[in-house]
Amino acid sequence: MINNRRIRILPMLVLVFALAGCTQDGKKAEQEITMPTEAASPASAAETEMAERQFEKIKSLVGDWYLTGGNQLGKELEPDPEVPFLTYATSAAGNCVIEKLFAGQTKEMTTVYFLDNGRLSMHHYCSLGNQPSMVAVPAEGDEIVFQLLAVGNMSDPNDLHISSHSLKFAGENQLTALWGATKEQAAASSSVFNVERK
Repeated sequence: MINNRRIRILPMLVLVFALAGCTQDGKKAEQEITMPTEAASPASAAETEMAERQFEKIKSLVGDWYLTGGNQLGKELEPDPEVPFLTYATSAAGNCVIEKLFAGQTKEMTTVYFLDNGRLSMHHYCSLGNQPSMVAVPAEGDEIVFQLLAVGNMSDPNDLHISSHSLKFAGENQLTALWGATKEQAAASSSVFNVERK
């Protein structure tokens, strides 16, 4: 009787310890990414006004954009004036902007830009299978710069993931999108896409 009880309890103990280990690893992965101090405190009136201006700027991107040059993770990309590379559309009664990168391809990625309590935020749904979340931070000139808050669906902080993003505006119909990447918790090859709207 005692032996039977031990046999039934042993697998349960193994499972409990395994789950405890998973929880600790998950906590460790979350701790690798810390929230920027700008995002941790309530947005001031000036910050809210800046976020609203930036969001209107992103709304102005609505349409199809064509690749004129750039690279993905260090690999050169051929310009293509015929097929849209980036598309932007508003949704949710204008409360978000949906960006599609590598539009229409199997590796298409989606980014949603939106205002959240006075801050310009974004969620990126990556072809790597993870989902970085970022918030815009103050930047110089005609550029919107995003800083990483967290990465969803990534159990190992050493995995390759997008860790920064910016949009550089060069006139009404020219744009450069930059995506910084991290692997093994160090900077990896970034991606730069130069696009124009026809």
